[in-house]
Amino acid sequence: PPPSQIPKSPTKKGKAPRVSKKALQVAEQARREAYAQKLFDELNQSVFKGGLPDATKLTWSNRLLTTAGRARWRRSRDGTQTTEIELATKVLDCDERIRNTLSHEMCHLACWIINGDPKEGHGRGFKAWAAKVSKKRPEIAVSTRHNYEINYPYEWECDNCAKVYGRYSKSIRPDECRCGTCQVGKLMPLFTTRAPRSPTKTKASSQMAA
Repeated sequence: PPPSQIPKSPTKKGKAPRVSKKALQVAEQARREAYAQKLFDELNQSVFKGGLPDATKLTWSNRLLTTAGRARWRRSRDGTQTTEIELATKVLDCDERIRNTLSHEMCHLACWIINGDPKEGHGRGFKAWAAKVSKKRPEIAVSTRHNYEINYPYEWECDNCAKVYGRYSKSIRPDECRCGTCQVGKLMPLFTTRAPRSPTKTKASSQMAA
């Protein structure tokens, strides 16, 4: 959304308005979606010569964690085609990953629709389209796999076997959990934690102690 539509935290007079973390995340995700759509349109014309349907839907999913992207193509009995590219919101956290993943899925659609080979996976046809993408856009690397590691904001490491666990919230409680790999190690947070606050004394208790 435009900067004017981003909710801002109230500030004191004379200080610059402070944008909330959630608002920044929403704005960044909107930018990524616009970037992906623009890239799809450009590659469809420059590499695939308009052979992919303009109505191809780019869907961003929070549940897609095992892979960075997934392409879908269906053709009904009357010949109507439905195409969709699903992109992993939590995996594609930079433009480089968006470029490589979106191009990968577009190569799949090209094999199925332009080449007319719905059984093609990562064979000769796929690699031929991948080479055309890289020739047109050298900064794009289309590989046969795109399983990226997720950059979690919170991570814990086992003090016994060094296994690292990542989460999007502080959902792991080291005092209640043990390492699932070695079964004995304690999970140590790799992020800054606040020291527990000491209980504050009330006025009545202070007078009693006196």
